[in-house]
Amino acid sequence: MKIVIIENPRPLTREHYNDVANAPLSASLNSGYALAVARRAGWKTVYLDFTADVRDAVDIAVTILAEDADIVLFHWVYSWGHEESVRTVLDRLRRDCAATLGAFGLFPTLSCDRLLQFAPQLHFILAGEFEETLAELLPIFGKRHTIVALPGVLLRGEAFVPRPLMADLSLLPVPDDVGANCGFASLNIAASRGCYGECSFCFIHRYYGCNRRRTRDLGSLERELEIRLKRRTIESLYFIDPTFIGLGEHERKRVLEVGLMAQRLGLPFGLETRVDGIDRELLATLAGNGATSVFLGIESGCDSVLQRIGKRISTEQIRHGVRAVRASGMELHLGFIMFEPDSTLAEIEENYTFLEELDLLEEQELTANLLYHNQIVLHGSAAWERFESEERLLLDERLPFEARCRFRDERVGLVCAAMGRLTSSYFSGIGSIRGDFSGNATNDLLKDAFRALCRAARTLPPQQVADVEGEYAVLLLEALSAK
Repeated sequence: MKIVIIENPRPLTREHYNDVANAPLSASLNSGYALAVARRAGWKTVYLDFTADVRDAVDIAVTILAEDADIVLFHWVYSWGHEESVRTVLDRLRRDCAATLGAFGLFPTLSCDRLLQFAPQLHFILAGEFEETLAELLPIFGKRHTIVALPGVLLRGEAFVPRPLMADLSLLPVPDDVGANCGFASLNIAASRGCYGECSFCFIHRYYGCNRRRTRDLGSLERELEIRLKRRTIESLYFIDPTFIGLGEHERKRVLEVGLMAQRLGLPFGLETRVDGIDRELLATLAGNGATSVFLGIESGCDSVLQRIGKRISTEQIRHGVRAVRASGMELHLGFIMFEPDSTLAEIEENYTFLEELDLLEEQELTANLLYHNQIVLHGSAAWERFESEERLLLDERLPFEARCRFRDERVGLVCAAMGRLTSSYFSGIGSIRGDFSGNATNDLLKDAFRALCRAARTLPPQQVADVEGEYAVLLLEALSAK
């Protein structure tokens, strides 16, 4: 029996050029786990990555058809407006082959019913944590040549029964190394799953069906590293855990042991975590063990916004967290939502002041990111449900699993749209510049534009706000053209 794991086409578009990716980084291992599970079950496996493929959908379908698979399983992450292309691929597969078609991953879990409606060609969906489900499904399919109702398997017209989460993550197989990550010198690896947070914009807790973390046995983590390090040359590790550092003394000791493990292997590492799990002493020790970077999802510099989105942290904790990372010498990366849909002008101005206070607007690329990021509302998230109930979703038929949202304060929407266009122009322009490029003038220009647009939105009609944007668009083009 043969299974083909597909990464659906999702080439980057100008519209999404500067958007935060619509899936947690942990999704990067899903296909590798699926391939390892299938091979353990005795199946032949093929992996086809169409992530950046710009070929005609029919050509893509022909490539898949040539594999003559028994099951074609799409790791459906997001498509950035190319969903119709994926549906065309499915049409051709359903017409020209007898393979059973399925999907798994983030959107198939959060939007399972919506996906079945959008893609009626699919025979089944693996919803939620899928490894044990796939391991049970494949032997049965091998005998019966059909998908049967199992916990974790969604069939059209059948009642869905969720599968309990894995009790022991050490039982996971070592994932295959596939996809774009194989071109990097850094190895993605997971030491835990889940998050104890429950932010309204996030979908990690909904994917796993709970807001808790599960850690894996350190022995299994070390065994995985030993196996995967033999496959290719690796210069560093990146722990893709949504929350690498949990709460409590036991968790502190555990992450320090993980750091020592990486140190023994001579591999520097990066990590992602929440600000309420870190302090200077812990980060200093991790840095001494080889940690080089930390990603913090701080999201806002305004306590009222943090409370609205259910972040369960304060701006004071963020200040301590950012300063702790800097004191450790590690590189700091940030998740930030400048334009939360309920924001007031005063709140986005407070965000700006907060970022300046922490010296986070000193580098032009980071400044461009922080001064634009708009909240993407994903189908299946708490945010989608809320804004849909308030009739505030701005739907686009090209984007069936994501939406923009009508701002409560239209003036904030004007600033957001203007900064979005300016930022897009910045990143498009910077991509054409060869060699190193840094300049305080461009950085100051981006900050000046943000402040000027806020002032204009407060006092001027929309057309005059657009005029301010136009002025800065010209200045930005001139600045980039001069480099």
